Amino acid sequence: MTATQESPADAATKVRVIDADGHVMESFSTWPQYLPAHIRDEVVALQTSVIMPGGTGADDALAAIDDAGPEAVAANPGADPEGQTRMFIEGGWDPTARLTDMDAEGMDVAVLYPTLLLGVLPDAGLFAQSCRAYNDWLRDYCATDPARLVGVAVIPFQDVEASVAEARRAVEQLGFRAIMIRPVAYLDGTMLYDPMYGPLWRTAVELGVGIGVHPFPFPDLPDICRAMNLARGMRFPQDNITLRQGLSNALDVMMALGYFVAGGICERFPDLQVAFLEGSGGWLPSMLERLEHHFHIFGSELQRTSPTELFKRQCYISFDPDEYGLPHTAAFIGADRILWASDYPHPDAKIPGTVAELREAIRPMATSDQALVLGANAARFYGL
Repeated sequence: MTATQESPADAATKVRVIDADGHVMESFSTWPQYLPAHIRDEVVALQTSVIMPGGTGADDALAAIDDAGPEAVAANPGADPEGQTRMFIEGGWDPTARLTDMDAEGMDVAVLYPTLLLGVLPDAGLFAQSCRAYNDWLRDYCATDPARLVGVAVIPFQDVEASVAEARRAVEQLGFRAIMIRPVAYLDGTMLYDPMYGPLWRTAVELGVGIGVHPFPFPDLPDICRAMNLARGMRFPQDNITLRQGLSNALDVMMALGYFVAGGICERFPDLQVAFLEGSGGWLPSMLERLEHHFHIFGSELQRTSPTELFKRQCYISFDPDEYGLPHTAAFIGADRILWASDYPHPDAKIPGTVAELREAIRPMATSDQALVLGANAARFYGL
């Protein structure tokens, strides 16, 4: 089924199928060309040293597929664990190839988050330049079909003032539809609910875009991955990749959820919209019940509104297509708060078949609720 061929349910509701969290694969041969020439080599060398400790340079990083190097995250699912025969999904860096895959899936729109630029460079100034270059590259990637390829801004979050400036540029000049943050502290261990981050939340509201909270199991920031000692740079030791991918993302997103709905952020900024991505969603009911329980027992100096009420008013949770707990969570929190994400072109993206798998997972739901999950919620969050 192509993107122009609708199922009966979609035809009845006129809902587009929208991937709320896809990825590009911004290799070292692409986005660094958008950097000022005098810092290009320095940025590539620094990023290589961060994501590939012990590497000898960009070529080493790109070639390290025997140990799941950076571009191996674009490998087809089912690649053997040793990584010797990985095949890359071209749509990660080739928008035309991506659109072909989207047509085959019946996917109308893909919202695009980074891969390498999920990580943070230790030099805040160089990272700010990197964010600007990446965003410019992504703008050109999306220009192939801007109605179907939608960019999300990467910002230099170590510097709130620079983040605000780049967020404004990316939304107002590049047409991006959300601002990405990692779900962890950036500034000297300061939690996200600290008032110092207020200018960023205020800017998102003023721009009319949401915050996409996207994890990255990587020790560049004080996250669960670092705390559990699950990483050595971008290398994925095969003996703990399940722990790293399975636990780090979800636990980091759980923490961020608490900051927004129990740490006062959503109450202080009642028009702020937030999406929690790539951390699964089946845990949401029990987590909100726990936050709600303690909120009513102990109260809070940070907010007067309950966590569940704030979530229902301002937040979304993303599910993978194969999470069959999706209908249960939708019944608990409301189908209008649920997004879905393919994670294309990363290995857990089941291409072909991801949209078909999603349809099977949501089959027990009412047709109107299925339409919300398939695309209406993402259209509302991203302003599409």
